[in-house]
Amino acid sequence: MIKEILRLRGMGLSGRKIALALDCSRNTVEKYLKQAGNISAVPEANYHAPWSSDLDWQAIHGKTVRGIPLSEVWETYGFLVPYVSFWREYRRRFPNVPLDFHKDHPPGERCEIDYKGDSHGLGYYDRRNGEFVPCRLFGAVLCFSQLFFPRATLSERRADLLESIADAYSYFGGVPLTSAVDNAKASVTRADRYDPDLNPEFALFCEHFGTAPLAMRPGKPKDKNLIENALGVFWRWARRRINERRCFSLGELNEYLSSLADEFNERIQRKYGVSRRTKFNGSEKEVLLPIPSTAYSYGEWKKAIPHPDCHIQVGKNFYSIPYQFRGRDVEVRIGSSLVEVFVDLKCVARHLRAHPNQQGNYITRNEHLPETHQAMREQTPQYCIDEARKIGPATELIIDSLITSARHPLMLLRRAQGILRLAKRYSNAELESSCLVVLNIGSSSPRLKDIEGIIKNNVEEHQGSITPINRKTNPFLRGQKTWKTSQLLAGEINECSRSNN
Repeated sequence: MIKEILRLRGMGLSGRKIALALDCSRNTVEKYLKQAGNISAVPEANYHAPWSSDLDWQAIHGKTVRGIPLSEVWETYGFLVPYVSFWREYRRRFPNVPLDFHKDHPPGERCEIDYKGDSHGLGYYDRRNGEFVPCRLFGAVLCFSQLFFPRATLSERRADLLESIADAYSYFGGVPLTSAVDNAKASVTRADRYDPDLNPEFALFCEHFGTAPLAMRPGKPKDKNLIENALGVFWRWARRRINERRCFSLGELNEYLSSLADEFNERIQRKYGVSRRTKFNGSEKEVLLPIPSTAYSYGEWKKAIPHPDCHIQVGKNFYSIPYQFRGRDVEVRIGSSLVEVFVDLKCVARHLRAHPNQQGNYITRNEHLPETHQAMREQTPQYCIDEARKIGPATELIIDSLITSARHPLMLLRRAQGILRLAKRYSNAELESSCLVVLNIGSSSPRLKDIEGIIKNNVEEHQGSITPINRKTNPFLRGQKTWKTSQLLAGEINECSRSNN
């Protein structure tokens, strides 16, 4: 073991790597190196146990390379020696030396982004109830200068992530060529070592800023080791200060984190002899891409299937799409002011978003609807008319009026389908009778709730049993027929009192 420590040290390995290779503590390595003194030459030969010369170590190594545990190989030799001795002889011939390669990043080329896994104590106090609101610590670092930007968010959702990245670019004063992220759902929908699927909203965000997204390999934190190290170093340095300060809002907490970031970036790095800010101002600030003049508008995504009337439902309003895409799954992006429909990553429709307080509005573009004669030949409108004919003439007249009298045959198709669905919920006779009542009123294009209300109240069935209310003359009410004199009024009062007696 001592000779192996000296040999690995002669190869230029540090004490930590020697300890990892020989599976011993760093104190043990330092102890024997201190006893040996200065090593000027590598030992010419390694010690090997006498019994080890009878074994084929190349064959043993081939088995371990294929995934067979060394302990299982040791058992196949019939427990010739203790496992520790067997393992030591194997490692003398095939040392497990970890190799770490230094990464060189040109200025402005790469930015690494991540959330810290453990940030207990980060948060603010709610003024209303005094409760502590925990937060997550977001971090972004420029790989060349290692300029660091922290931010507190309530969650790690997509909206918080994109807003934090935009604030990081503003803090840097520019946009790097590439942005490295992990495989969270906010940025990657399907993780893969070679071909990951990016979240569409995150891809649009990177396209807006002009940076290339890089999804790191799953389970490989060393792919973005700079941000992992920067988050740990910053949290250890700033944790005491954050815990001692009481913030009462998320904005106040982020302002304090920004001031800590400025102080953190001005500290001298012992490894380089300069601060992060100095390296950034000297070589990286000028090569960053410019920030777009317009702010990014965040949007939510959902899947939808267009209705036969060429509309999709978003919230409680309806938006038209080209009739060629009916029956296909479409992706809908719901922004703050726009509703966009995508088919195979191509935008096929774009509408101004209706106010969230509005309900039942149809936002329609005429070019999205088929020609009138073509729509009348389609199966769905004709099917509705045929089904209404089976129920009764009154229902057929109303459904035919909804389809033919509208501006376009498909405009009131949903209402017609809803009326026909009432026959399954109640009965054909009740639907026919309610439609007859609506026609007698004089309405040929009723709303669904009107017809259903007639069925529920059963107006036609009880129409004959309703008797008018006959009220007697009340002398104490004004304005019945004519104004009467006080003498006549007094006489009527006396007559009413006699009749009551």
